[in-house]
Amino acid sequence: MHLLSSLVPHRQQTPDPITHDSTSYTTRNNKAARLVEWISALPHPSPRSMNSSEQFMVMPTGIAAEKYPLEGRDLQLVTRDEIVKSISIAPEIRLCEGAPSVARVTSSAVVKWGRHIHLSEARNMQYVIEHTQIRLPTVIDAWEVDDMTEGDEFNTCYILMEYINGKVLIDIWDELDEKAQRGIQSQIYEYICQLQNLHLKTPGPFGGGISEDALFTGYGAGPFESPKDLEAWYNDRLLVCHDYGRATHLSPGAFSGKFNELVMCHLDLNQRNVLLDDEGKIWLIDWASAEAYPPWFEKAQLAWGASSSWRIGLLELIGKEVHQDEIDQLLAIGFALTTGGYAQPRARSVEDIVGTTISHP
Repeated sequence: MHLLSSLVPHRQQTPDPITHDSTSYTTRNNKAARLVEWISALPHPSPRSMNSSEQFMVMPTGIAAEKYPLEGRDLQLVTRDEIVKSISIAPEIRLCEGAPSVARVTSSAVVKWGRHIHLSEARNMQYVIEHTQIRLPTVIDAWEVDDMTEGDEFNTCYILMEYINGKVLIDIWDELDEKAQRGIQSQIYEYICQLQNLHLKTPGPFGGGISEDALFTGYGAGPFESPKDLEAWYNDRLLVCHDYGRATHLSPGAFSGKFNELVMCHLDLNQRNVLLDDEGKIWLIDWASAEAYPPWFEKAQLAWGASSSWRIGLLELIGKEVHQDEIDQLLAIGFALTTGGYAQPRARSVEDIVGTTISHP
């Protein structure tokens, strides 16, 4: 039995929030019923007409249960070596071009694996499962193999998790009426609120590591040991902008004091990561970007992306004025996170200007 070993404990059974809180979840239950009725009326595409995301959600009729290499096995007793070997003959799942490799090893379990998959994702999932009522896949096991060779940045990581059957939201969004769309957005907003009740002490990935979200540079940042380290890094990025005549309306050290509160943020709330199951329940997947940051980072990430009815609806629920000053500051230094990502402040530092101690790479 290898259930995450010392990584994270096995998931305990979590009560279904729809049936355990009649006050706060009655509305959700009614919306779920309407969504079930809507889903049942959808046409069921043949395997030939399915797109990549639908193949993730629905088992094509051409794949019988016996085609899954570990079907019928107790996954708590299967060795990790057996799981790794099964990947090469298992049906592959990809939500979109460039998405991580996922193999469906049984009709109810998948393995997400690769050199850019990290154990922090499994830690994120287990922590959220244990401390919220958010629906996400159960983590069965997760491990890393010491196989890094010259030219590799990371070892290969494997996450064995529950397969969730349903529909990817991006594939059905335009077919939903406005009322159904708002209902789903309201549930995601509720999930955001639950995450923001999880207060953490150290910024970045759960358990430590490099911050690689879009709100950082392309090569990442950190690891950060404290909110002060995170604050210092952003103040440095602001100085880079000043060196190139950008964000000059912001004073040096403008990010000081903005990172005192750290909460769990998902940071990838796009429609490909939202699943709608056959009962109308909402599931949130892909926790690779989830990390501990100020609560306004979630809103900033949504504002950073392309404008869409999905993002606009979530931003409206969060509130247009909530943390808007901090977000405007963050968006203003976009140059230093993208084109100027490799630049460092020229012959001066924030500590010279505002008396803050910062170490530069």
